[in-house]
Amino acid sequence: MRTLIVYASKSGYAKECAQRIAQGLEGDVEIADIKKDTARKNLADYGMILAGGSVRAGHVSGSLRKFLEANKEVLLQKRLGLFLCGTDPDNLETQFETHYPKELLDSAIAKEWFGGKIVFAEQNAIMRFMLKRILKGEQDVHVEKPEAVQAFITACSTVSE
Repeated sequence: MRTLIVYASKSGYAKECAQRIAQGLEGDVEIADIKKDTARKNLADYGMILAGGSVRAGHVSGSLRKFLEANKEVLLQKRLGLFLCGTDPDNLETQFETHYPKELLDSAIAKEWFGGKIVFAEQNAIMRFMLKRILKGEQDVHVEKPEAVQAFITACSTVSE
């Protein structure tokens, strides 16, 4: 079965997770950056579609939300997995409900939060300033959850077609 992994990533962690998922799945797996690659993809060509992105300042990418809404009917006909990345583990269920259409959440074979990271050196000056105030310092934040990525891969691999 062909699989498409669609991700939205500002600082790279969601892309890193998408690549780990692709390495862990068997079969024909493609990765698509929501802003650069999805327009060239025919979703009908894939049996499974996995989609996700990072939560930044309480929001996921507008491009990801638009993609999910615009393709909701097609996605409901596919094996679907949804993921979120971010450094705030509080209210995860609310975050999924806020960022993904209910119909897609209800039909998803897997939903997972992969954690996240904030590396100050990788941020632009404005973001560093904002993060320094929010986090009360310039300490990098690491809450990566590789075990959650593996659980997502397992859930997507074990559901029968």
